[in-house]
Amino acid sequence: MVKFLAGAVFAAVNLLYASVFGGPIDGTSWDVHVKKDGFFHWASRRDTLVFEEGRAVVAGAIAKGYGPALYDAKREDGATAFTMRLRGPDQDPVVWTGRVEGKRISGVVVVNGRDGRVLRYVFTGERKDG
Repeated sequence: MVKFLAGAVFAAVNLLYASVFGGPIDGTSWDVHVKKDGFFHWASRRDTLVFEEGRAVVAGAIAKGYGPALYDAKREDGATAFTMRLRGPDQDPVVWTGRVEGKRISGVVVVNGRDGRVLRYVFTGERKDG
């Protein structure tokens, strides 16, 4: 029980920090290509990620009814690792996990369907100028 409470307090402090101060990638925008994971999946779609004031916005997800999400970012081996969880009232939960190194970004998107299916996508991209 004590371990659970300590974890909950730690998570709450991280979320508070992210919402008040942002993180190491706060204030950045990224052009990304997202494609279904696997050898036989070549088609990709473009999207934009924006990290601002401790929240992340995925432009394509906004059109589908998802709102901005709190994100967690930390420095790791000369790069920045991040995670964000998108939720919407009638949408499947989506988790973006990635890594920023310099002007490059890459990672994985996992969609956990309410029907039990799991879809996995990969993304790569670069920082938007300006």
